[in-house]
Amino acid sequence: MKRLRIGLGAGGLVLVVLAVAVVPGASAASSSNPATFVQVRAVDSLDPASPTVSYFDAGTDQGAPPKITLNGSAVSVGTPTPDPASTQRGIAVVLDTSNAAESSGSLVAAKSALKAWITGRTGAAVTSEEFAIYAANDTGVLVQDFTNDTTKLVAAIDQVSPPTSEAARKKSALWSAIRQAGAGLSANSQLEPELVVMSAQADNASGNQQKAAIGEVASANTPVFSLAYTGGGYDPSALHSLSSTYGGELLTTTQGPAMGDLVSKTQAIIDNGQYAVTYKSTAKANQVVNLTLTASGQTTSAYYTAGTSAVGYFNLSQTANGANKSGVSLLQGSIGLILAVLLVLVAVAMAAYAIILVATRDNSLNNVLQPYSEGYGPQDEVEEGEASYAKTAIIQRAVEVTEQFAESQGYLSRAENALERANLPLRAGEALFFYAALVVIATILGFALSGFFMGLVFGLFAALVPLAAISFIANRRRKKFLSLLPDTLQLLSGTLRAGYSLMQGVEAISQEVDEPMGQELRRVVTEARLGRPLEEALEGVAERMDSPDFSWTVMAIRIQREVGGNLSELLLTVADTMTQRERLRRDVASLTAEGRISAIVLAFLPFGLGVLMYVINPDYMSKLFTDTLGNVMLGLALVGMAVGFLWMRSIINIEI
Repeated sequence: MKRLRIGLGAGGLVLVVLAVAVVPGASAASSSNPATFVQVRAVDSLDPASPTVSYFDAGTDQGAPPKITLNGSAVSVGTPTPDPASTQRGIAVVLDTSNAAESSGSLVAAKSALKAWITGRTGAAVTSEEFAIYAANDTGVLVQDFTNDTTKLVAAIDQVSPPTSEAARKKSALWSAIRQAGAGLSANSQLEPELVVMSAQADNASGNQQKAAIGEVASANTPVFSLAYTGGGYDPSALHSLSSTYGGELLTTTQGPAMGDLVSKTQAIIDNGQYAVTYKSTAKANQVVNLTLTASGQTTSAYYTAGTSAVGYFNLSQTANGANKSGVSLLQGSIGLILAVLLVLVAVAMAAYAIILVATRDNSLNNVLQPYSEGYGPQDEVEEGEASYAKTAIIQRAVEVTEQFAESQGYLSRAENALERANLPLRAGEALFFYAALVVIATILGFALSGFFMGLVFGLFAALVPLAAISFIANRRRKKFLSLLPDTLQLLSGTLRAGYSLMQGVEAISQEVDEPMGQELRRVVTEARLGRPLEEALEGVAERMDSPDFSWTVMAIRIQREVGGNLSELLLTVADTMTQRERLRRDVASLTAEGRISAIVLAFLPFGLGVLMYVINPDYMSKLFTDTLGNVMLGLALVGMAVGFLWMRSIINIEI
């Protein structure tokens, strides 16, 4: 069979992981007769007029031309050709070594049949079939990586045995072993993947490895042949779901020694039951096609998009190709997943909306003030003002309620001041409403996806990030304002020496200095023309920018106006003082730079190490998120980090 692969992408992989529990048929299908197993494996329709379908056919009419219909219409089919023996095939085998597998005899029978499979290869199959052996003991280990060396493989199978510890013999890390096998198949992408899993008891040692295992199987695009001994009461429904979703077969037995027969039947399907056939199609490029294939009296369906190549049972499903015509919802029977998906969509919409809020500007206030501010800045300059983004009646009412509550609690004025300092074109009531909505949605999303603790983490993250972003923008704007202040005062002093009045001087320099100084001074001029005293307008700038330096400047102007004197010389003296203070600030900043960098490194180092350790050993790190003690330790660590960071910040933060 021609080796075909498609990339799932991040969103596709999430869909794949969810699909195991919710894809129609995955949970409802039953184990079929392996003697009549028929299933589509891949479709190559790069030539839309003459596609090729690869499929399993283990039926009685094996090799006979199948019947194919496209969207209900029969098409002309060529002669099937067997999967050539020269195809480089990678077969990953997972063997359960638990007490249940040993005592029932299923492990011994599986090992014997597997050795017969490997040693019985002839011709090109000896070199074209590579096996990898994994043991699902108490941890899940790789016993032998992919190789076609018969001697090494037989020796590896002989090494597979139950652990010596009685406690370990009762464990089975089946999903951990499946995850490793899927990763091994993905790493050897030159091999046509096949996954064979033998189990006799439920996984009780992998922790939260099941989702990761499903993701690896999805990435490998491999069919999964699950062989289960059920005589001890074992329910293999999870493996059945995996095989049904990604293609393959579930074979069960209540007799341990019969496990060898299941291995032999799987060998017959993999080695002798794969075919490829070319057929005629009138489908146009990018058209979704429903392919129905009938062989050996069995019928199977697949969906593909004309003009593409797809391999893997899931990639040929209705869901993956957007052709779910059955009317059955992808998330049927899982209210939690429905809620999670809806919340993800709402969160994405909120994020996009927030970007629009910041990026867009409303000029309505500028239009009203145009007669008063004309001549104080470039005509095409866009001033920032408040804009209303609550367009629907429901949101407007919610914003009003939020605004009333915030005003009664004293939050509204603080929010207005913060938004003004950051120069963000948002109404305080709307900003508080969307902020609260973001926190609530993030908390519910984290709770729905990962439990109570992650809900708190998501909520805390959503609560802190917007505040930190606004504070960062405001501080950056304030620092730039302070750096421009000495030069601004010198320019203002020069205009006074040239004979300008104070109002005329402010008007003149508002067009010369950079932002944000120029913007603030133009606002002062506009407010003064509307009747506000000049000193009050200047004091408003000091309050908005949270600048004691500018406040002292306004105080000096007030005193000069009351007692008289040379305002030009006074402004030069103030400017010189501020210049010296700015030099001192920069000296202090250079001397404390090492401390600041140390604080930043120490703040981010635990997170970086945590991510790295999770990638290297997810089982080890998952205890922090799944165990109560781990949650407590993680919470204490975060609190300790916060205290340490604030302590270091207080040490290096020297007020000038």
